[in-house]
Amino acid sequence: MKVLAIVPSFFGPTGDAVNERQLLIELARKIERCYVITFVGFKQVFTKRRAELKIPLPKNMVLIPLPLPQIPILLFYLPLIFSCLMSIISLILDKLKKIDLIYIRSSSLSMGFLTFDSLARKTIVKIPAIIEDEISNDKGMKFFMEWSASILDRLALAKARKIAVDSKLLYYEIVKRRCFTHKDGPLEMPAGIDLRKIQNILRNNKPPRKTNEPVIGFLGSLFWWQGVDILVRSVALVRNRIPVRLLIIGDGPQRSTVENLCRRLNVPYEITGYLPHEKALQRLIEADILVIPSRRISTRETKIPNKIVEAWSLGVPVITTKHKVFEYFNIKEDQEAVFCEPTPNSVANAILKVLENEVLRERLIKFGLQKAKAFTYNEISKRILSELLF
Repeated sequence: MKVLAIVPSFFGPTGDAVNERQLLIELARKIERCYVITFVGFKQVFTKRRAELKIPLPKNMVLIPLPLPQIPILLFYLPLIFSCLMSIISLILDKLKKIDLIYIRSSSLSMGFLTFDSLARKTIVKIPAIIEDEISNDKGMKFFMEWSASILDRLALAKARKIAVDSKLLYYEIVKRRCFTHKDGPLEMPAGIDLRKIQNILRNNKPPRKTNEPVIGFLGSLFWWQGVDILVRSVALVRNRIPVRLLIIGDGPQRSTVENLCRRLNVPYEITGYLPHEKALQRLIEADILVIPSRRISTRETKIPNKIVEAWSLGVPVITTKHKVFEYFNIKEDQEAVFCEPTPNSVANAILKVLENEVLRERLIKFGLQKAKAFTYNEISKRILSELLF
């Protein structure tokens, strides 16, 4: 069994890269051969960041990294050209019976493959988000991206063998916004955990001794919709009662804004910058609570982030905005998570609630560990391979 996977990001510490990397490594363990084509930035090729490209991979995984300028508009449109060129090569491989299934993350990378019926019949396209909703201020760019993404998403819905999404909630939102549906139901592929990695981290990293200064943690890229500015303001409120400190594991466009806000509000903080995935999880164990006060956009409402599943698996209690997806996956209030609204007062009250109630903290840890078992890449990879049976 041979699979060709085409993903925009495979290396690096971002959530998208971590998700695809762990999924495809697990998938490779179950098949004869897995070909992976991905993009890398010039900094990853020509600077010290090239260390990010040195990742242990299964012997049956063939990885082809293609340098691409890390410019947002180019990251959206150059893949269209690449997709057309790669589809011609794939047609030749298909004739030689070298590919049984094609997995593509994002509609923009699938266009060339969906042009040919013989390839479209083998292609699973994952639509990870409604892309225009993640653009906040640039109305011109938002309109342009919505127009382009709408055409590409409709092509995927019309031609792909299967549409993969993080949850059916996202699929229903895509259908509503694109005014088009797929002939079959979607393939659900939420973010998950690599149990081998989690077990290794827990085995080799003892949780630090908790002090009188609890650590409020955040893990992820610093984008506007993550609500890290809300978290900083909430920690400032909590510090009126408890001397907590803030640990931000990650980096991103809002870093300077967050740092300035921490200094202005006198919030003790550490921003680690981007870390390799395993090191990021090692730091996450230091947190007394993981807090994700993300704003309400379609992507956040319809998918569970990796970091929440990872926190569950590591025994770190979770506070998060009460998005629709948690009800969909039967995540219960005060059991697997404490819910809040993306406002400083609501987040601060949730933090105090967890810090001041040891019974609640233990319950969150217990049920979080149980829930994490439902989100493993072992199970998700099996869902992809099941497509070969039909």
